[in-house]
Amino acid sequence: MRIKRIAAVLCAAALAFACGCSADNAPQSGNKDKLSIVTTIFPAYDFARQVFGDTAEVTMLLKPGTESHSYDPTAKDIIKIDSCDLFIYNGGESDTWVDGILEASDGVKTLRMMDAVEVLEEEHIEGMQGEQEEHGDEAEEKHEEYDEHIWTSPKNAALIVDSVLKAAEEISPENAAVYRQNAESYVGQINALDEKFEKLFTGEERYFVFGDRFPLLYFFKEYGLNYYAAFPGCGSEVEPSAQTISFLLGKLDEENTVKTVFCIELSNHKLADTLADDKGLKTTEFHTCHNITADDFAAGESYVSLMTRNYEALSEVLS
Repeated sequence: MRIKRIAAVLCAAALAFACGCSADNAPQSGNKDKLSIVTTIFPAYDFARQVFGDTAEVTMLLKPGTESHSYDPTAKDIIKIDSCDLFIYNGGESDTWVDGILEASDGVKTLRMMDAVEVLEEEHIEGMQGEQEEHGDEAEEKHEEYDEHIWTSPKNAALIVDSVLKAAEEISPENAAVYRQNAESYVGQINALDEKFEKLFTGEERYFVFGDRFPLLYFFKEYGLNYYAAFPGCGSEVEPSAQTISFLLGKLDEENTVKTVFCIELSNHKLADTLADDKGLKTTEFHTCHNITADDFAAGESYVSLMTRNYEALSEVLS
């Protein structure tokens, strides 16, 4: 069904180009002298605006507060992509819709963030919903699925910013000095945050329990942390099985577990609240930076500010 919807959108976009874009459909730009940078999700949006600064208008296609994995482009989105100076997207299963659009576009310059880092295969660990059904040959026959949430590792975030810098220098070499200064400043902030996380997690061997999806594989691998979770990072949120609930409740009783239940932003927190209430614990939000609320977007929150929020929350629960 999703492929059919995207095909319909592509046809609508093609028709719009054939007939000429109306004022309603044309990409809006407050300053024609500025570059147009179109991004899919919040990390791409934030990294681009930090590097380009005032030289570009940066657009995020995903609306704040909405679910990113089910995003489908509109005809207007496709027109924005086709007419921009640089299109930045993540890659992976959630961005399969991009291929068809780029094939139909007129050579738009792109940056795929997953090309900037070493990607990891998605994990299905003990107790996780769906892990119980994977046995023997069936598990071996499953095709490789790479975890898409690469930016959750600050070291990866710094690498992605460097990739954005290279793209920026290519499309606007006259502003290269400005872009380098902006990128170096932001990478410096990210690296400083990385050092704080390194110190915080030194010697940490306890398990973190997520009553939610787990799109934090890169973060946890970076710092050598242990975890249990209800669902994989890109899994559809469904009702957890009794087996999954029982497993996580048992882990919360163990001494080597951090005594809080973690959840992620923009989820309903239903399972996390259930687990926490059963054990008399509180819940703690870990912001994955995949998307943000409309209020946070309006307030100008950034990757660094959201990860700083995570650092403060983790410092409290680990003290």
